[in-house]
Amino acid sequence: MLGLYLRDVIPFRHMVNPETPRHGFLFADKDKPWGTDVITKVLTTETEARIAFRLTWSEYRHIAKAIDRKFIRGEDADLDDDDDLDDDSEDDLSAVHDLMQAHSRHTGDQKYAQMSGITRQLSSESIDLFRNVSDRWQRWFKLVSRQPRDDIYEPEKKTQAPEEPIETQLVKAMHDRFGRSNNWRSAEQKEATIAVATGVSPLFITFPTGFGKSFCFLLPAMLKRAGSTILIVPLVALAEDMLKRCQDARIDCIIYGRTPARMAKVIIVIPETAIGKQFTHFANEIKLLGKLDRIVWDEVHKMGTDTYRPKIMESCNWTLGTQEVFITATSPPYLHTQFKRRWKIQDERMIRIPNQKPRVCYNVHVFEDDDFE
Repeated sequence: MLGLYLRDVIPFRHMVNPETPRHGFLFADKDKPWGTDVITKVLTTETEARIAFRLTWSEYRHIAKAIDRKFIRGEDADLDDDDDLDDDSEDDLSAVHDLMQAHSRHTGDQKYAQMSGITRQLSSESIDLFRNVSDRWQRWFKLVSRQPRDDIYEPEKKTQAPEEPIETQLVKAMHDRFGRSNNWRSAEQKEATIAVATGVSPLFITFPTGFGKSFCFLLPAMLKRAGSTILIVPLVALAEDMLKRCQDARIDCIIYGRTPARMAKVIIVIPETAIGKQFTHFANEIKLLGKLDRIVWDEVHKMGTDTYRPKIMESCNWTLGTQEVFITATSPPYLHTQFKRRWKIQDERMIRIPNQKPRVCYNVHVFEDDDFE
């Protein structure tokens, strides 16, 4: 790895930026590698902004140790089952991992990545060693040690019926909530709703007012397996209106900040609150639980036109790495192009219903300043 770094990484770095100092440090200023204070500052800033958790250098050392024990050192542990190594050799192999991290094996066991609860006084490595000793005693007694899962008796499980097609699930949910006479308003609405339910991202839905664009994300939120949908609306009045619509449709819904934060089928929030640290942390918790289905940006054209709201203009930098759906009724193609460029969106799927009003007639009159009263 060192050879690859010296041969490839450093030359590439200087090719990109010839002014880069000619030293081999990956994180450094002009004269020397970063100190602990600089590393901690960068680490806390980046982790707080990107994962909504402030990670310090000290905490990172514990995480790095846990990763080493679980994924790196574990490869050596596989040799124990064959008894190819004696105890001293095993100790030497484990000690090497700690010595490479600039501390002794005793310090690694007692200080870093300690487990909590009933194993408060034990390290994860100690538990692995105890398990290994237990396995050897089992083998000496001619007993089976930790049977493979296939050898353990389990009651016969009922065969689950195959999952219904998503379109069938959506139609059933529609009829259950709104009656069997209810149907899709248009082929585009059906297409958009299925795209939302199947996780298409990024997805743009541009329907004229009254063509049921909100229905495209509300119906998937009614499915039995549905998690949470975060709905970001630019105006408080829109939040109030959407809350009432969800309540009328019997969809569990909250406006974030008005009541104690909790998971709901639809969580409504305004952009200024959404990009804040508190809500970002709350949303990340839902995502880590596997319960966040999507983020829906309603009236998304205002995210690029309301320049008098600095926070709303920063929304383009906020993301949770999940499905994103952008909904609007008044976004002409040229605004869409500007929006994509600013939000760095590529390979989007667009579902649009042309906004045509054949029965509307208008005239344009040009007035001079003196004539306009």
